Amino acid sequence: MLTSTLRAAGGSIAVTIPQSLAKSSGLQAGDKVSFEFEAGRLIISPVTRRKYSLQELLVMQGDAPLLIDKAWDEMPASGQEVPF
Repeated sequence: MLTSTLRAAGGSIAVTIPQSLAKSSGLQAGDKVSFEFEAGRLIISPVTRRKYSLQELLVMQGDAPLLIDKAWDEMPASGQEVPF
């Protein structure tokens, strides 16, 4: 069993995850995690961002027209863009 010591960090309490456990679970510094308390256990789970396909995004758009940002379209070139 791996253990860790809780530490004060500002107004929170921080826990470190042993490197071997982080590596085996695919967690890295900067990853977001969620916390749940269930049946007397603290459960830490990685938060994954859902990746949508183009088809799913279009379905979510529904029948509403796609928004067009005219200010973006009318901006002057700032590099070597080629108008078409």
